[in-house]
Amino acid sequence: SPDYIPGPEAPPSPDYILGPEYPEYLQPADDMLPDEEQPLPAAILPTAESPGYITES
Repeated sequence: SPDYIPGPEAPPSPDYILGPEYPEYLQPADDMLPDEEQPLPAAILPTAESPGYITES
C-alpha cells in the first residue's frame, strides 16, 4: 500500500561481540610493537629545539 511506512529496524543483538572481520589479514599484536623501546632521535626531542639546550658529549 502507498501509505505503508516501514518500522524501525530491530536493535543489534546484545550477544554480538565486535571483533576483527578478517583476522587472517591482521598482524599479531606481538609484531606491532618493537622488541624494546628506542629513544627518539635528538632532532625530534622538543628539548633539542629549545634555545640554550646543550647536548651531552
